Amino acid sequence: MTAEQLIIDAASLSVSERLRVAQAIWDSLPENMVPPPGSEIKSEFDRRMESYRQNPESAMSLDELRRRLDADR
Repeated sequence: MTAEQLIIDAASLSVSERLRVAQAIWDSLPENMVPPPGSEIKSEFDRRMESYRQNPESAMSLDELRRRLDADR
């Protein structure tokens, strides 16, 4: 099977099935083969880091994050 045939076949799957296939393919990549983040992700990271540097007290601890996530469940 070629990649093109796989793409054509995958198009007939439901969205949830296509997401499962995409995740399985992504997970099968060797760690060193994962592409670096794109410019949008880098820009967002830089923006958030600058925001943190200007206002470090606005950050939450890992424990607080866990409490908030648990409360949302």
